Amino acid sequence: MSEASALRSRRILSLVIIMIAITIAAVYLYRDYEAKGQKASIVRAGDDLPTITLKNLAGESTTVQEMNASSPMLINFWASWCKPCINELPLLNEAQAFAPEVTFVAINMKEGLDKIEPLIERYDLTMMVLRDEHLSWKKVLAMQGYPVTILVNGDGVIQHIHTGAYTSIEEIIGQASMLTPSS
Repeated sequence: MSEASALRSRRILSLVIIMIAITIAAVYLYRDYEAKGQKASIVRAGDDLPTITLKNLAGESTTVQEMNASSPMLINFWASWCKPCINELPLLNEAQAFAPEVTFVAINMKEGLDKIEPLIERYDLTMMVLRDEHLSWKKVLAMQGYPVTILVNGDGVIQHIHTGAYTSIEEIIGQASMLTPSS
């Protein structure tokens, strides 16, 4: 084997070793980030509702807690491109009339007013609509898709996390009624 060929082989071997070292370091750093960051912040039923800054339709910063601090809440997370979300919005809007003691909030996930406002008009939405511009809720709930709905009691404790679309008003009213004391 010539000296040039041996030199080339050593360079290739060195590059392969460097690439393996970089890959191992990247995997280690990713696992460390996942263990410390994302997984530590996931909320579940029984946890307090986190305070996350959102935007209202006027572009002002707000939090869900500011909407109605001591009221039970049904908070729905949706996007305009999500067919199940769009099918669910009118059901939620109608169901809120049967559960006036529960505050219904629809949080759009990172879309502009050009996507949100036509749906508000189309379905004549009367529930509060907010925007999560940074997908903060997606991170703390570890959402894999939309829609997701959380039910929160009057003390600000998450009672239930519903993944997927509601398909009937009765189902929504049934879950919302669990948030209020029996008369």
